[in-house]
Amino acid sequence: MSDDKQEPNVNKKEYNPKLDFYSAEFDPLLALNTPSVSVPVPNAKRYDNLAAFTSAMNKQKNPEQNENRKEKASKSAVPVERKWLPHQLPTASRKKTKYSRNIFTKMENTTGPLALLRKCVEEKLRIKVYTKNQEKTRGYCIAYVVAFDKHFNLALEDVTEVWTRRKKKKVPAFDGVESLRKSKFQRQFQFPEITISQHSTDKKLEVCTRHVEQILLRGEHVVLVNVFNEEEKSEI
Repeated sequence: MSDDKQEPNVNKKEYNPKLDFYSAEFDPLLALNTPSVSVPVPNAKRYDNLAAFTSAMNKQKNPEQNENRKEKASKSAVPVERKWLPHQLPTASRKKTKYSRNIFTKMENTTGPLALLRKCVEEKLRIKVYTKNQEKTRGYCIAYVVAFDKHFNLALEDVTEVWTRRKKKKVPAFDGVESLRKSKFQRQFQFPEITISQHSTDKKLEVCTRHVEQILLRGEHVVLVNVFNEEEKSEI
């Protein structure tokens, strides 16, 4: 046996200056592609770009400059007060409410003469509507108004219609017409009965009266509208 001591086989890493972070020959691309490279400071802060790193280094070298920037930022954070004159101050405004365009909303916002019709709708008052034909005043209708618009188109219910006509020109309306029938539903439709009476002053005219449950009266046929007085029932 020899007295010489044999050193154990130790796998020593060969020194590569390109992988030394403190070497002037350091190659960052090679270090990224080498998995066994150990970073000197594993918990170091990461920066997105070189400009952010340079700014952080400058703050460490000149802490006084950083404090001056904070003071300037705090002063600039004070709100600027404008010296408004009294007539220049903002005024509170109301937000306009948007109404859906239908006949009911327009009925609620009517003013002027149409406000009387709105009152009749709300208080269930009967009205007397004088109507006309192509030549002259035809007659009148006494009814409850349900709906109306700015053109005086009227939706009426419980209508008593009175009109005058010549005896020889026309036969009684719906005279001799039997009730109609729909074959599919077997429903009968009957025309309202008309009561004919003699005119009080002119013998050539006759007065027709009928009662209708509902009727739509166009505004072009309306002459005058007023609230019906119960004392005028004797005129019908």
